[in-house]
Amino acid sequence: MTERANPEHDVLVVGASIAGCRTALTLAERGVRVLLLDRARFPRWKPCAGGITLKTRAYIPEPLWDLVECTMKGAYFTYGTEYLTHLKSDQALGWTVHRESFDHAHLQLVGGHPNVDVAVGVTVRNIAEQAGSVRVETDSGEMEARVLVGADGAKSVVSRALPGHEDRFIGFAYEGEGRPTEPRLTDEAFFDFRKFPRGYGWIFPKEDHYSIGGFVYGRGLPEIQALYREFCEEVEFLRGVETYRARGHPIALGGNLRRLNSRRIVLTGEAADLVDPLTGEGIYYAFRSGHLAGEAIACFLEGGTPLSVYGDLVRREIQDDLRYGRVLADWVYEHPRISFHIFFRNALLCRWFTEVRSGAKSYKEVVREALIKGPLLPFHTGLSRHQTVQLDGVA
Repeated sequence: MTERANPEHDVLVVGASIAGCRTALTLAERGVRVLLLDRARFPRWKPCAGGITLKTRAYIPEPLWDLVECTMKGAYFTYGTEYLTHLKSDQALGWTVHRESFDHAHLQLVGGHPNVDVAVGVTVRNIAEQAGSVRVETDSGEMEARVLVGADGAKSVVSRALPGHEDRFIGFAYEGEGRPTEPRLTDEAFFDFRKFPRGYGWIFPKEDHYSIGGFVYGRGLPEIQALYREFCEEVEFLRGVETYRARGHPIALGGNLRRLNSRRIVLTGEAADLVDPLTGEGIYYAFRSGHLAGEAIACFLEGGTPLSVYGDLVRREIQDDLRYGRVLADWVYEHPRISFHIFFRNALLCRWFTEVRSGAKSYKEVVREALIKGPLLPFHTGLSRHQTVQLDGVA
């Protein structure tokens, strides 16, 4: 089959959430013509805690900072009503955004670039990679580009075109929102490790509501909807909170070494399984992988540098470390009570966990330091049921 000499767009990006928008913007700034499409119409609600970690800040365009709803300076970690650890800092440990407004503004910003066209309400049906281009069949007709980017999340259609799709490790979350009459959480998050088997419950404060959810490590928890309702009824911070629009969704968790590219196809964000298996956080990896993909695709189009450069870089920088995160997740969620005592009642490990969120430390470094300092770690564990850990200077 002959190569089409001049497709209307150089790159077709499927999925207009964070990873897709970041990829499109990076490419557009390099002079590449991009078509960014999504099956949804924006603004659309996306169930997500909306937590922005410190290591993500370098990738957020300046205009989007106006959409930050809370600056986080602490967190509560509990094991039911038995134990509580309160992490505190005088500095920002992260931020929260509402994904409905954040993603809409992000898409408008990227779509305003002269090198980016946007098509929403378009569903991809089939993909055919050819010698010189990729043809994509959609419910709006056939499209073609020199490179295709899959940024279409856990249910990625593009991911199915590459090896490893059926072997992904899928978690699950059930998430909703709640409006308190008197906000009890304003700049601190809440996490409980007792209510949800193989996972945790969480509350993230926003400007006028809470994001509330339960994360499950691995497939299958039929009672998660009931557990979510019980969580909302039992947690002190949620008493009297009116909850609404909750739903569940799969999460493609990281920790594998699957192939993320072919000759003309690249996967980014959750479509590439780039989600922290311990926490379920994926926003940083969406931004980072989107940026790396954009740079690699631009080099491919300009000078023929193979797209495997992207796959190799993501493997070294992200996937390898998420493998250590999965080792921790396997142990933590198999032994929740013991893990809570070891990790979240230990001041040093709490500090390390926060440093991973800030980018100052990797999971690999945490595992290595824990092995080296193992005999000394118990000396950092509090003896009281309720304790406070000060975290200043972790960034």
